[in-house]
Amino acid sequence: MATRKEVSGADPEVLQQLGEMAITSEILVGSEDLAEILHRLAQRAQEVTGAEFAAISTLDEKGTLTRFIYTGISEEQARRLGEPPTGRGLLGELARQDRPMRMDNICDHPKYSGWPEGHPDMGAFLGVPVRAGGRAIGALYMTREAGQPPFSEVDEAAASVLALQAGVSVSYALARERSGRVYLLEERARIAHDLHDGTIQSLYALGLEFDALSSRAELPAEVRGPLKTGVERINELIADIRTYITMLEASTPIEQPNLTRDLAFIIRQIVPPSIASVVNISAAALQELTARESEDLLYIAREALSNSVRHGAPTKIAIDLRQTRDATVLTVQDNGVGFEEASTRRGLGTVTMRTRCERLGAELTIIPIPGMGTTVRIAIPRRYDEDEEETDD
Repeated sequence: MATRKEVSGADPEVLQQLGEMAITSEILVGSEDLAEILHRLAQRAQEVTGAEFAAISTLDEKGTLTRFIYTGISEEQARRLGEPPTGRGLLGELARQDRPMRMDNICDHPKYSGWPEGHPDMGAFLGVPVRAGGRAIGALYMTREAGQPPFSEVDEAAASVLALQAGVSVSYALARERSGRVYLLEERARIAHDLHDGTIQSLYALGLEFDALSSRAELPAEVRGPLKTGVERINELIADIRTYITMLEASTPIEQPNLTRDLAFIIRQIVPPSIASVVNISAAALQELTARESEDLLYIAREALSNSVRHGAPTKIAIDLRQTRDATVLTVQDNGVGFEEASTRRGLGTVTMRTRCERLGAELTIIPIPGMGTTVRIAIPRRYDEDEEETDD
């Protein structure tokens, strides 16, 4: 055991690192949501290195960037930048490294591919892989504006220690999320089976009975009409349930929800090539969404796209995810035939969308314009911490 005298004579840098580790542990303790953990780690990376900008990514088993959470860039800048990086260039190079990368000017690196329009001009760069299980599961990125001092060896050491702590927290959070999604997929398969073998078969039998009754010659016309209408409604309900089963059984990736990747996956599943599709996803909007919110938005988007393709006869569908001052907003809009809301039956899909929005505390708006198309808008209220609220006031 070290004596008080030995501790007092320890290297100040070592003591500082131990103190920083303790602070990081305190910041991360009690948090199980992956998005929240990544936000805290990005902010911590900015603090321990004195960076002006910092970010953290997660990578799948193929080394593909799946999440990119940043700090130091204003909301206005983030909106101008649009979609988050995909992991090409220097970001992709760092994912293949097992050691930190530190350089005075990021623009001098052979893999540097330039900044998108509206991106801050950055100079000094420090990148550290986040490793677990013998591979990189993510990376920390820290930069300073062009002309600012480069990162030091002490900064690199602080970031490396943080990356070790991040490896533990992020790997556990990824494992929890993956386990939860596997369980969720198993539950969906069970529900789909029950709906097909139980509910649909019962409705089908009921429809046959109604159809047989309506064909009896002695049946009065005022009774035959409602029976035929009942058969039509049962067939519509069966079609709705079959569509819902298809959605439940769709081979959605098991990894944590990623709206950029998964919306593209859903479009390939549902939208035929003859219908043009446009997708715009803001990095600022992705920043605040939890795994649960992303999951629910994916299913709402899937249902909106399915309704558009099945009923709207559009030639173009646009999906937009953006952040406003008060909400994170997903919009699905088509240029199809629209519909008369008052005379249109509310199907199972619409009920499901409303249920998911209620769970999110989100506002669902459906705007049909006959002959011009339909717009589905979901607005999730933004969460502000105390500092942001005070600033807004």
